[in-house]
Amino acid sequence: MHNAGEETVEDLSLHILDIVENSLRSKAKLIEISIIEDTDLKVLTLQIKDNGNGMDPRFLARADDPFFTTKPGKKIGLGLALLSQAAKEAEGDFLITSKPNGGTTITATFSMDHPDRKPLGDMRATLETLVAANPGIDFVYEYKKDMEIAHFDTREIRQL
Repeated sequence: MHNAGEETVEDLSLHILDIVENSLRSKAKLIEISIIEDTDLKVLTLQIKDNGNGMDPRFLARADDPFFTTKPGKKIGLGLALLSQAAKEAEGDFLITSKPNGGTTITATFSMDHPDRKPLGDMRATLETLVAANPGIDFVYEYKKDMEIAHFDTREIRQL
């Protein structure tokens, strides 16, 4: 149950849309999205990696602070904070690595069996939206579940 006025994101695909928006604002031309379900370890790992401008150590230290944002005209930045909270609520972890002009990598892990773990959501619709709305950006998506792998790379489509 959520308190009135509390912002939530109902599934992980919506978190991905929000995080990719950050990558696009950082002038990323390649965004890699990886989802790994390890049923032996019972861990779901979500990783979003970009080749954008990256963050200096001062910004990186505050990146998941909901009261910090680099968006013009905004006073709060909830995207990273909400993903971090979702991971921690599901007995997982959240990590951001970034360096100036070296891109950013967001990694969130979730206990697959935890009752508070958000569902993955409609990744197909998410990818269709991202690709259609950003024709000049390359997206790589990989989904692994144990030995099964699904892979999508817009660079391969452009070469056809």
